[in-house]
Amino acid sequence: HYQRLIKDVVIPYQYTVLCDEAEDTEKSHVIQNFINAGHALRGEDTGDGFYGWVFQDSDAAKWIEAAGYSLSIFPDKELEATVDAVIDLIAEAQDEDGYLDTYFTIKEREHRWQDLHEAHELYCAGHMMEAACAYYESTGKDKLLKVMQKNVAHIYHVFIEEGNAGYPGHPEVELALMKMYRLTKDPKCLEL
Repeated sequence: HYQRLIKDVVIPYQYTVLCDEAEDTEKSHVIQNFINAGHALRGEDTGDGFYGWVFQDSDAAKWIEAAGYSLSIFPDKELEATVDAVIDLIAEAQDEDGYLDTYFTIKEREHRWQDLHEAHELYCAGHMMEAACAYYESTGKDKLLKVMQKNVAHIYHVFIEEGNAGYPGHPEVELALMKMYRLTKDPKCLEL
């Protein structure tokens, strides 16, 4: 009963919230943040810019993860197509070097990785890694997984190859890196 409720009611409702289409609900702007970040990377007008908490991207990730798990039980071509479209927006919001975080891409590009305690960059990356794993495991589609493998390579470069010190202010990325390692066998995930 609860699994069907999540599939039929919760996941579709959450998507309307992410798209700012839910009535009587506070603006989320999550999907628009990814669209605007893609515009920023292409040197285009970012429209209304970034809106929300610095960790707003994690809402999209948790929705994709939930949809992935739901799809493993209840195949649904319409939901899968919707998730694929969101993944396309996420891929377009990923910087050439693998960095992925809409807040910094739109608002403070020059401050990436400078405030790990409060900025939640690794937290958001971790949630998106978990989403990528769940979606790949349920559908076999690897686009988001490839996006996050590129993101792992970027994080590895910043913290291992360049030797920048830092500790996340919120645990999350550790668990996600282990999920990525178990799925991809990429030793960078394990080392990170």
